[in-house]
Amino acid sequence: MKIIDKSLLALFAAAFLAAALPVYAFDYGAARINSRDMDDGQTALLGAAYNAYAQADWQSAVMLFRKALSDPQNESDSALYMLVMAEMQSKSYKAALSDSAYFLKNYQRSSYAPLISYQQGRCLYYLGEFDKAVLVLSDFCHQNPHNDMYAAALFWIAESFYSGYNFEQARPLYERVVDEFPKDAKAVDAKYRLDSINQRLREEKLLYLLQQTGESYLSSKESYEKALRRYELEDALRGSLPQESAEVEKAVETVLNDEAVTPVSKETTISTSPADQAFESALERLKRSAAEAQALLDQNGGAK
Repeated sequence: MKIIDKSLLALFAAAFLAAALPVYAFDYGAARINSRDMDDGQTALLGAAYNAYAQADWQSAVMLFRKALSDPQNESDSALYMLVMAEMQSKSYKAALSDSAYFLKNYQRSSYAPLISYQQGRCLYYLGEFDKAVLVLSDFCHQNPHNDMYAAALFWIAESFYSGYNFEQARPLYERVVDEFPKDAKAVDAKYRLDSINQRLREEKLLYLLQQTGESYLSSKESYEKALRRYELEDALRGSLPQESAEVEKAVETVLNDEAVTPVSKETTISTSPADQAFESALERLKRSAAEAQALLDQNGGAK
C-alpha cells in the first residue's frame, strides 16, 4: 500500500507540472522518480519541490530541490534540469551556471543536455559574459540545428553582440530570426531590435552631419573674424606710417597667430602675452619713427 501511495504522489506532482515548465515541454515519462528506492520523507520532499515549481514559487522550488538533491538517491537528470530552470526563473544566474556545468559533466547523454547548454549560454549573457555566451550558444546551434530553441539561441547570440555594441554583427542574426522563424516567439523581439539598430544608425548619421556642419561654420566664422582683425590692424598701422609695411605685416601676423592659439576675451583691456607685447613694441617704434620723420619734415620746411 505504501508503494501505491508513493507512485500516486509522483504522478500527482507530474500532473501539476504539465503546464508549469516554461520554455520547454517536460518529459515526465523520463523523470527518474523511483518510489521503491525512496522513503516517505524523500518522496515528500521531491513532491513539495515539484509542487512549488508548478505554482511558480521559484525561490521555494530552488530551496526544496537543493535540499532533496543533497541526498544522492534523489539525484536525476530531470530533477537537476528542473533545479536549473527554477534558478533561471528566480534570476539566480551564478547558481544556475554552476549547476549547468555539473549537469553537462555528469549527464552528457541526457535528453536534457542540449537544453541545459542553451540555459548555460543565457546564464553567461545575464552575467555580462557576452563573448562566452556567444561561444556556448554558437556550439548549441551547431550541434542542434533542428532543436526547437535554435531561433531563441540565435536571438541571444545577437543580444550578446548588441549588448557589446557590435551592432553590425547582431543585425544579420536578428534578420535570420525574423526571416527564417517568423512564428517564433523571439521574432517580435528581434524585429524590435532591428528597428532600434536602424534608429541608432540614423541618429549617428545625423550627429555626424551636425558635427561636420558645425565645424565648417566655426571654421568660416574664425576665418572671417581673423580677416577682419587683420584688416583693422593693417588699416590702423599703415594709415600712420605706410613705408613700414613689412614691420606692420610682421606685427599683425604675430598678434593673429597668438589669438589663434589662445583667444583673448573681448572684455580684456590689458594683455601681457609675448605676442601682444611684441606688437605694442613694434607700434611704439613706428610711432617714434613717425614722430622723427615729421620733425625732420617740419625742420626742412622751416629752413626753406
